[in-house]
Amino acid sequence: MTVERAIVFGAPRSGTTFLMDSLDTLPEAECVSGNLLPIGIAHLAAQELSDDVLDVLQRSFRGSLAEYLTTGAYHSRSAALRKWWVASRRLSDLRLATRGTRTEHMLVYKEPFLAFAPELAYEALPEGRLIYIYRDGRDVADSLIRSYDILTDEKLTDLQTNEVLIGKQIGDRYVPWWVVESEQRTFLEATPYIRAIWMWREMIRRCREFLDRPDVVASGRVLRVRYEDLMQDSLAQGQAIMEHLGARMTPRTRKLLQTAHARSIGIHKGREEAQILEAERLAGAELEGLGYRLSDGLKMTTVPAAP
Repeated sequence: MTVERAIVFGAPRSGTTFLMDSLDTLPEAECVSGNLLPIGIAHLAAQELSDDVLDVLQRSFRGSLAEYLTTGAYHSRSAALRKWWVASRRLSDLRLATRGTRTEHMLVYKEPFLAFAPELAYEALPEGRLIYIYRDGRDVADSLIRSYDILTDEKLTDLQTNEVLIGKQIGDRYVPWWVVESEQRTFLEATPYIRAIWMWREMIRRCREFLDRPDVVASGRVLRVRYEDLMQDSLAQGQAIMEHLGARMTPRTRKLLQTAHARSIGIHKGREEAQILEAERLAGAELEGLGYRLSDGLKMTTVPAAP
């Protein structure tokens, strides 16, 4: 059976997990996050590499997805029963699940850090469909700090975190590769919140530069999803996602999508005004380019992104 491929990516804390949970309710989709592709590969793919090295990375990525479909992790009875419980629960499908028989014809893989190198997924899977989800960077940075406490001085003392796997040592800390040399000292003087939106800015720049290419746009292979729209009008956005993947929305998918809420939109507003303004000075062009309004004091709103 031929299994189609789809990739979900976007800066961490941009809604990729909610989207994957929704897609997991589709009987035809096997949804996998993270563990098939070492995050370091995404960092490497964003460097200036020879065509031969890029080809190796693309083949390795493609091969890792194919290999997963041959493993016991996929073909086990427990995995089949889990999928039955999440996506079907029909008695007619239970017999197949108890045998460990898999019937999905689509593999959906999520790796947020592919936002550093969207071309890797695009080139590695010439027939694959991509879903790129983006969110207000001020909220992304706030969520990253609250959830993972990233990019602190302590975590910059080595190259062990997902955000800093390649970097330059300056004193007792490392500056990640995604900070240009002329701004490295400024980065080290910044708070973790500003460092987090710095990372978001680099991801946005790389994604827009690649995804705005005329040939990529013309391919129709990439769907852009705005997090705020997904949270506020989840069924309409969900339907667009289904159409992009060639899938059919099920009652379970609809039910999960309807759990979306707007409570996390604008969470950055609880931060000190000075921090918010500094974040906007750093990433204002990217925020406005995506349709997000910059602040007027502490009053911030969003507007629809340009088509």
